[in-house]
Amino acid sequence: MESSARIATAAPEQSYSATAIGLHWLIALLIVCGFYLGWIMTDIPGITPTKLKYFSWHKWIGVTVFALAVLRLLWRATHRAPAMPGDMPRWQQGAAHLTHFLLYALMLVIPASGYLYSSAAGLQVVYLGVLPLPTIIGPDKALKATLRIVHIALNYTLLFFVVMHVLAALKHHFVDRDGLLGRMLPFLR
Repeated sequence: MESSARIATAAPEQSYSATAIGLHWLIALLIVCGFYLGWIMTDIPGITPTKLKYFSWHKWIGVTVFALAVLRLLWRATHRAPAMPGDMPRWQQGAAHLTHFLLYALMLVIPASGYLYSSAAGLQVVYLGVLPLPTIIGPDKALKATLRIVHIALNYTLLFFVVMHVLAALKHHFVDRDGLLGRMLPFLR
């Protein structure tokens, strides 16, 4: 009886909270959508209504990812993450912590770089088409060109770390079978 009570109370510590899981998957979905939109909108030649619509959606997604990432960081600061498996090598734990840190940083820096890029291009971001966000910098052709390159490079950096994150999670699930993926996908337990 005592062991089942101990298991019941220990289970929540072995998994992320529903809020953390929800934020993780919502942000992941938005990042995939934003990356996809960024990819296809830049391949549309000229200035078309569709291209302008995609640019707006891309910006709205970026602002939303930034806001949700801030919320997720606040949640993470006040709610301890589950411990890594005890038999996980230290280098893997270090790599996981570094990757998570970089993913959080990129979730903040990429939308900020896009926002600054829009400002340097002389385009105000109007969130969801109704809320004009302040323009931080004025139009600047040279800065616009630099911020465009920075924004694109950061996005491909994010893509690299997301792929690494997914591959590591799949390795833990299918090779190590340590239950690590089940912490973020509770239905796998």
